Amino acid sequence: MDKTPLFAELNNTLANENITLEIICAGGFVLEYYNLRGTQDVDAFYTENEKIRNIIQQVGEKYNANEPDELWLNNSVANMNRIPPRKICTPVFQFSHLTVLIPPLDYILGMKLESGRERDKHDSAEIIRRLKLTSVKQTQDTLHSYGFHTDLSLLLESFEEAYGMNWLANYMTQHMNELDEL
Repeated sequence: MDKTPLFAELNNTLANENITLEIICAGGFVLEYYNLRGTQDVDAFYTENEKIRNIIQQVGEKYNANEPDELWLNNSVANMNRIPPRKICTPVFQFSHLTVLIPPLDYILGMKLESGRERDKHDSAEIIRRLKLTSVKQTQDTLHSYGFHTDLSLLLESFEEAYGMNWLANYMTQHMNELDEL
């Protein structure tokens, strides 16, 4: 579902209330942005108060985008993850009172690997394929630079799902010393 009308309406409502809001999206919305899969809701990091929550709820009701137990835009992701550094994020929407940012896909990879959920394992493999990542060590180093301490076995599983068991076996044979360091 295209979220542009929702964000535009959110901006208009924020403008009417003279409120500015910056959000950093995560999860499914970022994957949707890169055409990896769709999502119904938008998980994001932002400062929430009752006024902003009510505005988000009103916009969701207008567009029939809220779920019974969750708003179309929510910051529940903040309960499970650390906020991506703003300096690595890219603006995807810039309105008068609303800025929507996303972190790079490799940051989302770190978030997915840390969660360990089954769906996130599949998303991790999709991200690896999309980014054409071919070095386990380089990927681990990049994730470490973002502050992630991913389990090597989960990363290897994601590479296996992305490229297959034969690819992983060949990689491990060719990079045995490199993997020993990890």
